[in-house]
Amino acid sequence: MKILLIALGALSFAIGTVAIWIPGIPTAGFYVLTAILWSKSSKRLDTWLQNNKYYKQYVHQGVFERQLPLKARIIIYLVTAGMMAIPFFKTDLVWLKIVLPLTSLTQIVSMESYYRGYLWRDGIPFMKNNNK
Repeated sequence: MKILLIALGALSFAIGTVAIWIPGIPTAGFYVLTAILWSKSSKRLDTWLQNNKYYKQYVHQGVFERQLPLKARIIIYLVTAGMMAIPFFKTDLVWLKIVLPLTSLTQIVSMESYYRGYLWRDGIPFMKNNNK
């Protein structure tokens, strides 16, 4: 089971890293999944992950402590919208011209709901013991 969790975590990390350059794929979601899988697989990986400066800044503070500043969130929204604007203006597919703005709107609504405390007021339910 330990090897399976490590392998799934590595796959999730790889997808999250590739997703940085692909609009519409949630990079942070894959990195959070990686953190969950690796922390469950091995104490050594859990310790390494939680001591990593990027994990502390972007996942622990940004996700678990809800301390991602509004300015950083706005930058995320603008970059995402900019990336989605490329296929929006390059395609003639009507369904895609509908889906892309809805995807951006969904991202904004869900992230703001989370950071403003409308969603999961007491933290992410399945991570209560691991977010310290």
